[in-house]
Amino acid sequence: MVGMRGVSFTIPNQQKSNLWIIENIKTGQTYTIDEDEKKCYKSSIPIKPVNCIPDTATYLHSSTYGYGDKQIMADTWYVNIDQVINYATVSRDGLCVPLGGHVFFTDPTV
Repeated sequence: MVGMRGVSFTIPNQQKSNLWIIENIKTGQTYTIDEDEKKCYKSSIPIKPVNCIPDTATYLHSSTYGYGDKQIMADTWYVNIDQVINYATVSRDGLCVPLGGHVFFTDPTV
């Protein structure tokens, strides 16, 4: 599972919403909790990666998140596709849970 909390602004009226988004990678479900309206919406994960890390990626290093018996092993990869450079850190457990990353565009007009 992946959880994110933040603020969303609608276009064009810039209406602010305080949201929690929880994605269950195994079931393919997204739960969006609108804290302002006190409502929860269930939907399918809109983008399902065909492959977590492409075969063309370069392995950089491993790291451990957590402590004691609550540890997650992670791998960091260098991915360069269509002038987009991505340093992606994902869980090693086969679920490919994103744990961190940085994306850079080689063309600033993209």
